[in-house]
Amino acid sequence: MKFSQLAVRLAVTPFGAALDRWAVRFTGESPVSWVFAKSEGVDYNPPILLTTRGRATGRDRTVVLPHFRAGHVTPGAIAIVGSRGGMPTDPHWARNLRAHPEARIWYERREIPVDVQLLEGSAREPLWKTITERSPVYLAYQTRAAEHREIPVFVLVAKDGTQLEAPE
Repeated sequence: MKFSQLAVRLAVTPFGAALDRWAVRFTGESPVSWVFAKSEGVDYNPPILLTTRGRATGRDRTVVLPHFRAGHVTPGAIAIVGSRGGMPTDPHWARNLRAHPEARIWYERREIPVDVQLLEGSAREPLWKTITERSPVYLAYQTRAAEHREIPVFVLVAKDGTQLEAPE
């Protein structure tokens, strides 16, 4: 078993997920994302924490996610991808955003409320191309998910006007 597989197995446990969220909140870095990026041969992208409101419970739900530049779609915006590794269904956080299109992110070690927009069709394509050029693993995920769903791409814009950025 590769070390990255072990790290991902740890990350999906409640303890591992909590540890990774803690690391992102207090250091701005994700050990799990770093291991995954190195094992996949892609550049490490410091992640954000995304907090959504649960569509059924109304409780806050927080996850660690990579983010991407989306300034060419909306100036000062970032994008997140609901890949779930190409599984047949969207991740819970994506379903929460569809139900409640606003959230909070932990970005550069501070919390920022954001408005969320799901990109679809021709609006999605240029950003999807940019994301998959930077992280080709998403193409494999889309191939796996193709008969079940299109992987959602969400654009996040800070409510307070903060200019959000992501690595090139």
